Amino acid sequence: MLLTCALVATFWLSVALKVRRSRSEDRWRLGPDAPVLAPLPRLIVVIPARNEAANIRPCIASLRQSDHPRMEVVVYDDGSTDDTATLALTAGARVYFGGGDPLPPGWKGKPWALQRAVRQLGPLGASDWLLFLDADVRVAPEALSRAHSRAVADGVPFLSGFGKLEMASFWEKVIQPSVGGLIIAGNDLDKVNDPGRPDAVIANGQFILVRADAYLAVGGHSAVAADILDDVGLARAFVAKGFPIRVVFMRELFACRMYTSLRELWLGWTKNLYAGMRYSTVVPILLSGFVFFEFVLPYALPVVAYLRGDSVALAASLGVLGLIHAVRAYMDGIFGQQRLYGLLQPLGAVMLIGLLLDSVRRSRMGQVSWKGRSYAVGAGDETSSTSSR
Repeated sequence: MLLTCALVATFWLSVALKVRRSRSEDRWRLGPDAPVLAPLPRLIVVIPARNEAANIRPCIASLRQSDHPRMEVVVYDDGSTDDTATLALTAGARVYFGGGDPLPPGWKGKPWALQRAVRQLGPLGASDWLLFLDADVRVAPEALSRAHSRAVADGVPFLSGFGKLEMASFWEKVIQPSVGGLIIAGNDLDKVNDPGRPDAVIANGQFILVRADAYLAVGGHSAVAADILDDVGLARAFVAKGFPIRVVFMRELFACRMYTSLRELWLGWTKNLYAGMRYSTVVPILLSGFVFFEFVLPYALPVVAYLRGDSVALAASLGVLGLIHAVRAYMDGIFGQQRLYGLLQPLGAVMLIGLLLDSVRRSRMGQVSWKGRSYAVGAGDETSSTSSR
């Protein structure tokens, strides 16, 4: 038991040190204080929207506050059955309509929507840029100009960012920090931004900025037609063509509330997690074991030690729990999360394990669904589901 305590304590200390080190380094942080280049090329913001009536107006309103001097907003309505298109028009965006026709063989929904949206833009100049932005994103006034300037200054035709994760409901606050922490911990931006590490590529589809000529050179979204994780796939397509990419933290520049209910959260993450592990069955099983060992088991150790009458092990296990919650409180403070929910970390970990295993099950059984569409993973096809979402 003492060995288990030592292993758990070592892991949590390493987490604290890693977070502290990353906080002290600014090279992968992009904030409102970043320099702005002048003049900036034309930027077209493309928002794929399918039943986004609750999000589209606030998203466009935030874009209207942008200080970018040459920005246009385009919304591609992907067969919405609500008032998405009307709300986008009244908010001042240019709107293209995609209809609700079945997808072509080999295409997933979002890549097909974005591919058609770019086609409808007409000819793009060599200096034009595109920003693919999710409808549930809210950008700060400085976001577009700073991101665009950083990409131009760094000489990269692809820039993606991780923004602030907004949470309101109980389950969001319990589960999202666990999933978000898993993703950030598993992707070192030093490696992600290293041209010599194509295996470490990652991107965030909420905010992807690309230079138009490079985007067209890789084939646009046709390069990721069948990808559930089209964002990561697009980054890999750029790297495969020899284009450098840049991925940065942009917590001060945009925020996103990904899901608003447990159902949305479950469907969203079970769609993505298995794909993010490249459809390896072994990895999520091993990862589930690791999460149990580091996040759940420590809470059982004091009980076992007490029942055994082992005072040394009891003191050690309680000390480990104190360390765990000290580190979690430190991280919650950094990321602006409510520290009270850190006390429910074991519940969040159990739910994360459930998401990992259910993502494998749903994917292998062809039950992955989102926005009213069901996907057969690996088969490259799609059928309509009975869900209104």
